Amino acid sequence: MNESSRKIRVMHVYKFLHDGGTERYIHTLISGMDPSVYSFSICCLNERGSRAAAFEQEGFPVYALNVKRTRAFTAVANNLVQIFRLARLLRSLQIDIMHTHDNYSAAYARLAALLARVPIVYVTYHCVYEWLKPVHHRINQLMAMKTTRIFAVSSTVKISSASKDRIPERKYSVIYNGALFEPSADPEHLAGSRSQWGIPPDARIIGNVGMLSQLKGQGLLIEAIGQLAKEFPDVYLVIIGSERDFEPQVKADLERIATDLGVLDRVVLAGSRDDVLSLLYGFELFVMPSRVEGFGLALVEAMCSGVPAIVSDIEAFKELTQNGRHALLCKSGSSDELTKALRYALSHREEMLERAAISKAYAREKFTTERMVLEYEKAYARDLTERGFRHASWSQYRS
Repeated sequence: MNESSRKIRVMHVYKFLHDGGTERYIHTLISGMDPSVYSFSICCLNERGSRAAAFEQEGFPVYALNVKRTRAFTAVANNLVQIFRLARLLRSLQIDIMHTHDNYSAAYARLAALLARVPIVYVTYHCVYEWLKPVHHRINQLMAMKTTRIFAVSSTVKISSASKDRIPERKYSVIYNGALFEPSADPEHLAGSRSQWGIPPDARIIGNVGMLSQLKGQGLLIEAIGQLAKEFPDVYLVIIGSERDFEPQVKADLERIATDLGVLDRVVLAGSRDDVLSLLYGFELFVMPSRVEGFGLALVEAMCSGVPAIVSDIEAFKELTQNGRHALLCKSGSSDELTKALRYALSHREEMLERAAISKAYAREKFTTERMVLEYEKAYARDLTERGFRHASWSQYRS
């Protein structure tokens, strides 16, 4: 096949477009890859989501289906219909690459891609899926046979998927997420945010960024704040992140925990924010006590901003922080251990800042968006070339 200037048509398939780490990853990828080579669209399986309009404003078409997250018979029938709808969409748009994300979306999307005979099918795993049952792992194993390549956002994710799904490691490529960051703090903006939240100018803020979820350990963090309230009366907690439709009770649970501990006035559930990267500079500590993660983009963004971090000792965080060199590790699932770590960090400010300065330099070199985009462009070009596609710009990747 001769070299062509026709754009390669790529569709990303995910559950929705809210403000989570996966959505930020998708945006970084599609806005960073060469627009003269690729044209991108997105299909949301469940709903459009709060960020869909922002993607469309940047020129990325967004399509939405109506896949139901329930096992009811009517939902099963509906979801089969949605798979065929997605297959028709893939065919009508003549998609060359379907790139889907996470286990849930990948199951539906890869079936549709098989029906539509999409030439190249990718899946990126963003998490360690500890809740999957044997049947799910078997499905993943079978679907991998029709998957061009599996991307993993960390070695932790690759090892977990390869071992549990029994897929050869040669099928995987590990590409770390790239993190964005603001070059410096904006004092006026930070002061305005404090005022909006009712936090005194001289208060110390502990921050957490992530969708409200039991898996994020935000309840443990509030419990720790409650235990430290008398010892550190100037400490406030700000949690930035939106609610998830399938965990609608989490916000109320967090507010109840704060109320029971008498610290509701010192806990701010800030919801979704567009200015997270700026707000990170207002945190004295960034804390992420997640029970399960595959990467932890918010953690890396905090590291890039020079904010001292405390994280749970799960495998993904140990990988990102080089076994605790770049953040304090505490036992996952333990509010007592988290409290001890917070007490230490709040009492050793200078030491934490020195550690954060080293972490900042490390993260800004290791987790760049330019590196992430380049690695995906190389993988795309290599797989497309093997299947007969040609584009003049790919000469830069040829050895």
